[in-house]
Amino acid sequence: MDDLSLTVMVLAGRLGESDDFGPIAPLLEDLARHGVEAQVLCVARGDAGTANFRVVELPSLGHRWRRAFAARRLRFDEGLRRPELIHVIHPSMGELGLAIAELWKIPYVQSVDDFVAPRGRLRLSRRWCRGLVARGHDLAEDLVVNLNVPRDFVTVIPPGIAIPDECTATTRRGAVPVIGTAGALEASAGCATFLNAARRVLDAGIDAEFVIAGQGDSEVDLRRRAGRLRIADRVTFAGRNVVGPRFWRVLDVFCQTSLSPTVGRTLAQAMAFGVPSIASDLEGLRTLVRHGETGVLVPPGDSGALAGAILDFLSDPERTLALGQSGREAIRRDYDPADEARLLAALYRRTLAGCEEQAPARLVPA
Repeated sequence: MDDLSLTVMVLAGRLGESDDFGPIAPLLEDLARHGVEAQVLCVARGDAGTANFRVVELPSLGHRWRRAFAARRLRFDEGLRRPELIHVIHPSMGELGLAIAELWKIPYVQSVDDFVAPRGRLRLSRRWCRGLVARGHDLAEDLVVNLNVPRDFVTVIPPGIAIPDECTATTRRGAVPVIGTAGALEASAGCATFLNAARRVLDAGIDAEFVIAGQGDSEVDLRRRAGRLRIADRVTFAGRNVVGPRFWRVLDVFCQTSLSPTVGRTLAQAMAFGVPSIASDLEGLRTLVRHGETGVLVPPGDSGALAGAILDFLSDPERTLALGQSGREAIRRDYDPADEARLLAALYRRTLAGCEEQAPARLVPA
């Protein structure tokens, strides 16, 4: 453990195993080993397993129009100590982090978990924001090039991804193959490409089933498309909460069909479970998948290329399983939770050490 301890407030959203960002308790435990006392302010603690840590649950933070009021009513007492630094780890808490920092005059760092939409912006405090944490080098470069964030203001810290004890992928010889995708059901997710590819796979004479796990405004249109393609009886629409060990256990192939750059949180989960994966050849996803080594990349929106990759996977199960295993080992190597905690602790100390001499950042106006 580091000799000098410090207190950090972590601003989170909804905690629990089903959260996209993963269970937070292991991260808090690893930070404690580096002398960081993390206390969590969240919308809902769920099944986060944080009994040994200071966690304050404020459901009102889940309502955008009530967050500013909640920030003004926040008091530091025996339930929540005044921290030396704030870390906004969930994007939904960005405005709250800014408000708390301005009100209580506390420096903060903010994680950026995905690519900012075209013409989008980050709302940060000029005076109190001390840096951004990017999940990968592609995302960091996007912040520098497209949002004009100073390069030395961005620190790349890959998220820690827990590797399950056993690889869930199996050869399942004789079983009907199951091909799946997951995520928000919106146009940019490319689920229409997935359905078009499914039609091509079935036309090639393959007896297969397809699963789309997620929820969103596009679900009705996707169901209609499946009907028009005459594959509705081969496609299962499942809610987002099904994504977990049981979901990965039934998949033979996972497809990340995004049409725009993304860090691919669900893709990383699939790879951690050893599920052979196909992904769009885009910024962010290229960080996870090395073509032909840990998975396969295809042009975004190209249903023919996606179908071809699926057929290649199904025709050579031994090579496909080897790709899945290679992807799993890559996640184990590059996304070690212990490394995430070590790098975050170092960033916290570096940030606090430089607070006195650091000039206010010239970033997006608050």
